[in-house]
Amino acid sequence: MSTIRYVMAGLLVGGVFTVGCVGADEAPADVDELAGDAAEAPLRRTIAPIGANGMSPSDFWDPVNRASLRELGLDAILDEGGALVPTPLLDTAGGRSVLDYTVRCALSEGATVSLPGGRTLYGSFGLAPEWAERGLTTSEQRWVSACLFQHLNGANEHVEILLEGHHSSLECPREEEPFAGFNVRDATMFGNAFLDRPIVAYACIDPELAGVLSGLSLSCPLDLNLLVLERLCGHTPLLCGVSFVGLCDLACTEDANGDQTCGSFALAAVLGPLLGPLVAPTYSLVAPTYSETIRTELHDRDILPLYGSCGLL
Repeated sequence: MSTIRYVMAGLLVGGVFTVGCVGADEAPADVDELAGDAAEAPLRRTIAPIGANGMSPSDFWDPVNRASLRELGLDAILDEGGALVPTPLLDTAGGRSVLDYTVRCALSEGATVSLPGGRTLYGSFGLAPEWAERGLTTSEQRWVSACLFQHLNGANEHVEILLEGHHSSLECPREEEPFAGFNVRDATMFGNAFLDRPIVAYACIDPELAGVLSGLSLSCPLDLNLLVLERLCGHTPLLCGVSFVGLCDLACTEDANGDQTCGSFALAAVLGPLLGPLVAPTYSLVAPTYSETIRTELHDRDILPLYGSCGLL
């Protein structure tokens, strides 16, 4: 059984997978890169939707990179030969990192993107595989954005995250072994990074994580806003396009299947825990709502590395 792994430098190495969801094992760093073909429609996942949370906020929120990403979403990401279309994201290391995570989020397992100089990027999550042939729809923009937001890590700690959401490419039987170690619900992200607005990302924190953090330090409940923004913004608060909307129980509603629809209005902060849920159905009257949301789960060992400032802010 071949494997898949995420490399901190920004490469995703793919192999041949067996039926069923498997974990992300170790693979040789010098695996030969393959030539690229256009992305295909998503199939049943053969690996668990696990990512390496490690994209630098300073790279993602850089104004040039943001503008380049917006432009890239207007048309097909690949030319007729399967190579990446020209983009300023290729001009800097930070831009190439953003591009790498974007390809991981958008294209499916087995899809590859050829870059100048012979380098290859690899698809993984398959949230917008049709981007290989046309521009992104609004829903696809939102799915790719939620995935990108979840991979931001201002703590400079690369940890594994399990992605969950109401998208066929994220579906994988939870009884499979790779899921066993993910036992702490983290945060839900949503928004649209392809819009030219100051605030494009929204984040809410799961009450379960709030409880875990409060057990680590008495000051953590007071620091949740700053902790989440530190993770997503790093050392670029003036450029960061994130709004923290409080606890997910107040910002989101769930259907019978547990799928979330979240609002970009911070009810938890404005209306409090009693009134917030009462007006949740009227979110759309005051702010956009998003059904394209992605929630993550963490290993308990990764809580402090990801939120290391808990109790220090």
